[in-house]
Amino acid sequence: MNILLVEDSQTDAALVQRFLRDDRDPHDVRVVRRFADFAVVVEGNSFDIVLLDMTLPDGEGLDLYQRAREVAPTLPIVILSARADEELALAAVAAGAQDYLLKGHVDGVTLKRALRYAVERNRMQRRLENGLAELEHQRANVIRLNAQKNELIATLAHDIRGPLTAIVGFGEMLAEGSLEREESIKAAETIVRNGQRLSTLSDDVVALSRIELGELELDIEQFDFAALVVEEAESRLTQRPIRFVCDADDTMILGDKRRLRQSIDNLLGNAVKYSPNDSPIVVTLHGNSRSLTLDVSDRGIGIPSAELEKVFDRFARGSNARRAKIAGTGLGLFLVRTFVERHGGRISVSSTPDVGSTFSIVLPRSGAGLSVRGVVVLASDRNMREGAAYELRTRGIRVRELTAVDELATLDPTAAPFAIFVDARIADGDRLRALIPQSIQAPPIVEIPSHFLGDELVAALREITEAQ
Repeated sequence: MNILLVEDSQTDAALVQRFLRDDRDPHDVRVVRRFADFAVVVEGNSFDIVLLDMTLPDGEGLDLYQRAREVAPTLPIVILSARADEELALAAVAAGAQDYLLKGHVDGVTLKRALRYAVERNRMQRRLENGLAELEHQRANVIRLNAQKNELIATLAHDIRGPLTAIVGFGEMLAEGSLEREESIKAAETIVRNGQRLSTLSDDVVALSRIELGELELDIEQFDFAALVVEEAESRLTQRPIRFVCDADDTMILGDKRRLRQSIDNLLGNAVKYSPNDSPIVVTLHGNSRSLTLDVSDRGIGIPSAELEKVFDRFARGSNARRAKIAGTGLGLFLVRTFVERHGGRISVSSTPDVGSTFSIVLPRSGAGLSVRGVVVLASDRNMREGAAYELRTRGIRVRELTAVDELATLDPTAAPFAIFVDARIADGDRLRALIPQSIQAPPIVEIPSHFLGDELVAALREITEAQ
């Protein structure tokens, strides 16, 4: 244990050092005699605990403790004082001191025990505080998502009503035979176009449901990605001029054709929706031996810079789009990001309000490493385990949760995990790999980042995919 003793009496300091001298359990004790020296040495040093006298040449009493707390807010502090003041002791403990010990009333055994208990209590307190902060974060997310889902329901009701009205209205006219040939052709085109809108809405909602349940599966096949882009671009030519440029010689890729089609459709649909009617859209495909990159550029309303970080979040929509009353559910870009990340790829955007936006997706040619195998989250702490699992499942990744390291022995060789995320406190790679059945190729073991940030988890998976 690395201990900082703040004590101005050489005799008392020597006594404490003798108490803590133990060949079987050695402690490193550093002594300073003034608060000013304490404030200097505590910076940049990894002490486990502070043992603080309550009477120093440059401070005393509760004020001294509070000043020490300000300098070292996360270090446990045990007070060792000659002042048998019960009121002061209670006030110090109430202010956060781990213990209040009286000089002359402790020996080596009780002092070491008090220090060990103080360190453990402080560790548990920090974990509790972090857990409460995470729970509050998750609670705020739940409240926000519920509000967004209510808005989604209202938006869907509006977006469904318009196409249905057009389909029913023109369908009745065709059934009555009241339209001339050219009018009937236009009516049929309107029905088809609005039917496609309803189909897109339906696909997005179903995909969202599967993602949130962690049941999104990918059907991997090899296909020509450039041909898929051309098909989607041609389907939009009646709405907007689209220029396609491809400078990649080989455009074959392994992936889920349906989900990548849905991604391209969403990007082109947004480019059409958020740009003027006479404004062209430029689609560029380029690549190298390992990946393909697709850029979709428009000259539309753009996205405010402060909102770029959130543009791929569930239900996120630009404030300028809302002000312009442009219809939308806020699901499209979230789904594109999810599908792309499931393929081991990434998506980014550059945008300037009233100038336009460019969305770029990078896809590895090797396919989706997470399509079947999924990942394992191993943590005894329930909040950490469920928080990390939630962040992964909301990105469509299959997750198996384990509470104890021994459960690694139960992994199914037919569904070997792509990676194992573990609590940093048990991240002993050699020990964990020894428990995995020998029939399973040892997957990478990754520490769960603080606050279970979904982007960090997915970034770790992307690094694994790119390394394979």
